[in-house]
Amino acid sequence: MAKGSGTGNNSGFTLIETVAALSIAAVLAVFISGFIHPQMKLYYDLDRISQAKAMCGEAYRGLEEKLRYGYVFFCDHRDTGVISYYVRNRQEIPDLEEGGSYYEELPPVEDWPSISAEELDVTKMDGMELELDFSGTENTRARVSIKVKKDGDVIYEQKAVIGSMYGYTMDGEGRT
Repeated sequence: MAKGSGTGNNSGFTLIETVAALSIAAVLAVFISGFIHPQMKLYYDLDRISQAKAMCGEAYRGLEEKLRYGYVFFCDHRDTGVISYYVRNRQEIPDLEEGGSYYEELPPVEDWPSISAEELDVTKMDGMELELDFSGTENTRARVSIKVKKDGDVIYEQKAVIGSMYGYTMDGEGRT
């Protein structure tokens, strides 16, 4: 066949085929982006909650390690983000017969060790911050609300009660 004849093999697309292919690609792109965007948002939200739970778990572990040896707990109602606790020197306690009592004069609360969110050294993830609230703490039980916040919004909250490792009663309280 001669080169200029109309019966030759053309290797290109016609305009209508190109427009049809682009239209189908655009419809598929809209459908796929409409599906993927909510999935990515869901993944992001679940990942953020998972990180917040990890921060709460790390904070609880740190609190429990320190407060389980506490003998008496105190939370000032003006600053509920800090708890003070008294650790008893077990070597100075005399042996008591069953049913005996032992009274100890406690040092001033200002001399007790204390814990706040900053002192726990919890790994901060994705710009989230840890907040502790010890309101509701009793002499023998530390009650804490562990909150993880981002931009002022609470992402996750965990409540816990940590009691003294030592079973004892104080005047006006039941047995632990």
